[in-house]
Amino acid sequence: MVRIARWTRVKAGCEAEYKKWHREVWPGLLALMSHAGIRNYSIYMHGRDLFSYLEVDDWDAAIQYLGQQEVAQRWQELMAPLMDASDALSPWLRIEEVFHTD
Repeated sequence: MVRIARWTRVKAGCEAEYKKWHREVWPGLLALMSHAGIRNYSIYMHGRDLFSYLEVDDWDAAIQYLGQQEVAQRWQELMAPLMDASDALSPWLRIEEVFHTD
């Protein structure tokens, strides 16, 4: 199991829409994430900054699997205009873990 922490930012003025979509995440997307081995996924928002944390068995396999799924592709296309990133379909910067305790 790998713990992944990521950071990104929502475009100015898109905060409310981002929150709205995440209150209404598609059940099919949640099922795909579970099938990909993603669990314990949380997103925190501070202003426009987003910090997410998840646990996954194999990060690369999960990303490859989700990238091939129509539902996940549609979600990414929906989120892309809201994100403040040069590569709108991959807007996350993976953060190095420096400490952990259970």
